[in-house]
Amino acid sequence: MPAVSAAPAVPVPAPPRTLGAGLLLTVLVVAFESMAVGTVLPRVADELRGLALYGWASSAFLLSSLFGAVLGGVLGDRRGLMWSAGFSLAVFAAGLLVGGLAPTMTVFVLGRLIQGLGAGGLGALPFAVITTRYPEAQRARMLAAVSSAWLLPALVGPLIASLIADLWSWRTVFWGLVPVLALVAPLCLWPLRGPAPRVGGRAESQTALLWPALGLAASAGALVEGLRSPGLLGGGLVALGAAGTALTARRLFPVGLLRFAGGLPTALAVRGLAAFALLGTNSFLPLALNELRGLSLTAAGWVLSLGGATWTLGSWVQAQVERRLGAESRPLRVRVGLGLMATGLLTSALAVLGGLPLWAVYPAWVLACLGMGVGYNSNSLYALAAADPGESGRLSGQLANIEVLCVAVAAGVGGALIARLPLERAFTVAFGVTLLAAVLGWLAAGRLRRG
Repeated sequence: MPAVSAAPAVPVPAPPRTLGAGLLLTVLVVAFESMAVGTVLPRVADELRGLALYGWASSAFLLSSLFGAVLGGVLGDRRGLMWSAGFSLAVFAAGLLVGGLAPTMTVFVLGRLIQGLGAGGLGALPFAVITTRYPEAQRARMLAAVSSAWLLPALVGPLIASLIADLWSWRTVFWGLVPVLALVAPLCLWPLRGPAPRVGGRAESQTALLWPALGLAASAGALVEGLRSPGLLGGGLVALGAAGTALTARRLFPVGLLRFAGGLPTALAVRGLAAFALLGTNSFLPLALNELRGLSLTAAGWVLSLGGATWTLGSWVQAQVERRLGAESRPLRVRVGLGLMATGLLTSALAVLGGLPLWAVYPAWVLACLGMGVGYNSNSLYALAAADPGESGRLSGQLANIEVLCVAVAAGVGGALIARLPLERAFTVAFGVTLLAAVLGWLAAGRLRRG
């Protein structure tokens, strides 16, 4: 995710209300697609006979969105926000059509890759629009509105998607959003007309990040494919992907990330490990519930929707603790939150794999997401406080990119295991990997006090 443009020196007039409506509706569509797709993926893989590519359905979207966010920033800086928004909307819509009409799993993965390229640009768009098109007095309110626009899809998106798939088809989840985008696009694009901004230092900085972002996405993709491929080819791709990821990450993340250097590097590492653990599990949990325990897509959608609600509750709880105990409690809140998350993940794994009754997955996933809400947001506040003055925009990009990278790799690892092992063993190992990440995140959080 690119850095946010600096606020203009001259007063900014209030934009037309259509811009706010178009922006929020665009966020709603992207958020719904992002939250809903995991629920219907088991049916997609079954109908298209593409279980071997299951992990790529998530990884392709995430990795291309990482590059799409930087590309959207470059277009916005050099051609104007209308061009950036129009390009991202068109690409996202094209990806929805390709995915919804896909005759094979390979084409479906291609559609997900195209969707991610557009979604990355649309995900970064609100911050650029709010900074450059809204007066100072309205920015906080619009940022809150954008955050709230993610709330409803997180709560009901998985459930609605599963109901649509049961009543009609999983394809409706994708191509059914295209007419909505066609109605929303003019509301968002028309108020963004205007001359292209002058190219300055920020545009040059964004362009400098374009190739590292592409290299990181390609390297992580090679790593994911290497894990899925057997033999020497797979080993070579893993080595190449790991080396490329390490080299390109040095341009995008602070020094000391991999060794958990105190302060900001540790905060970023904790965020990545937490995302790997919970969101990585989220990528294969519906399939595991469906294949191992016979749970319907609607019932699996209820699990994910309950998780979205309690993640929100956890965020509210940590905000109340922050207000009462202050910033000094952040490192402790991170550790407590990640401890709850690890406990919830372990219990969820036991419920899915048969060690506990199936009903236990509901409170277990609620506990995991509650802990994530507490620990994740507390860690974000810690990271923001640890950043140097004037670096908040760059930090926002680092926070988003480490999350996308880790979730993409986690989904790829889960998909590789599903492709290469019997399903029960594959899910057992996948749960073990994500649990290990949760424990490492909890241990790494102990170094936050040194920042």
